[in-house]
Amino acid sequence: MAKRVNIPIVDLKREYTFLKKEIEKNLKSLFNSQRWILDSSVGKLEERIARYLGVNYAIGVASGTDALLLSLRAICISKKNKDFFDKKDEIITTPLTFIATAEAIVRSGATPVLVDIDPYTFNIDLFKIKKAINKNTVGIIPVHLYGLPCYMDEILKIASKYNLFVIEDCAQSFGAEYKGKKAGAFGDCGCFSFFPSKNLGGYGDGGLISTNSKDIAHIVKSLREHGQNRRYEAEYVGYTSRLDSIQAAVILAKLKHIDGFNRKRARVAKKYNKELIKIKNIEVPFVPKNTKHVYHLYTIKVAKRRDALLKYLNYKGINARIYYPVPLYKMAAFKEAKIRGSFENVKAVLSKILTLPIHPFLKDREISYVIDSVKSFFK
Repeated sequence: MAKRVNIPIVDLKREYTFLKKEIEKNLKSLFNSQRWILDSSVGKLEERIARYLGVNYAIGVASGTDALLLSLRAICISKKNKDFFDKKDEIITTPLTFIATAEAIVRSGATPVLVDIDPYTFNIDLFKIKKAINKNTVGIIPVHLYGLPCYMDEILKIASKYNLFVIEDCAQSFGAEYKGKKAGAFGDCGCFSFFPSKNLGGYGDGGLISTNSKDIAHIVKSLREHGQNRRYEAEYVGYTSRLDSIQAAVILAKLKHIDGFNRKRARVAKKYNKELIKIKNIEVPFVPKNTKHVYHLYTIKVAKRRDALLKYLNYKGINARIYYPVPLYKMAAFKEAKIRGSFENVKAVLSKILTLPIHPFLKDREISYVIDSVKSFFK
């Protein structure tokens, strides 16, 4: 019997060993300066990410959730000249995402409208977006789930036709591309999370907003500082939502390696695909043409006995998981969300999806162990 091997979904210890000198150099500089709030490392990170994404502005905030909320608030102030949306204002999004996507909509004053997904990409269905639009619709929040970008050109066409804003939820897609353009560079805003497990993560909570709008960038910077443009002069009801200088120092060290890390993720995915595609009950991730998947998560579909496979892999030490097992429309927090159409695809996908470990430091023998374990289960 093969020896049990423990394989986590992500290995931050190996990442730290690889980046230790660079991270500790940045942190030492920060400790010596004792400038903890919006120091130069935050500004450097914002400039470098804006350049990397190809946008005019990048603003660091306290979390990916805050990135969504502050983007919504800034758009509302900019476009409607109001601090918050009205409850009748509807924002279309997907039910297959983390809680934060809909949570931010509710906290901004608006109402989430949930529509079905594309069963192949797991992202929001374009046709269902069109059907959900009415006189109360004000915006769309597509989620680049698992690191795969949505069909952004089509979403932008829909938004332009009906005069809707678009906020990209890029929490899982740093470095992903659609038709040669980075995720986060398409909509009115892009919202990123630097949660430690993300493909570009810090050592705590952190987030960032990308935009090409000078007005939105100005408002976001005010909102993250209690609504102030100048000290003790609050123009808006704001938040304490600054990106922590420690997180910026850590992320700066990681940012220079992000393309290399993403390539290594793609390499792992390619190895998985080559072998798992041979298994009758497995469907490997679908990647449309002209799309760069960064594989923040590697998620397959298992036609039969998914739950038994999950239990077996966990028994073998493989930290496989289901992201996300409960759709938003089943959560009590969103009982007032509006449902447009059926959720046939979401329901079908949720009974099949399974995420396998993937990160830049996964060794070939560990990849083989995961593959062999899946194969042995189906034998």
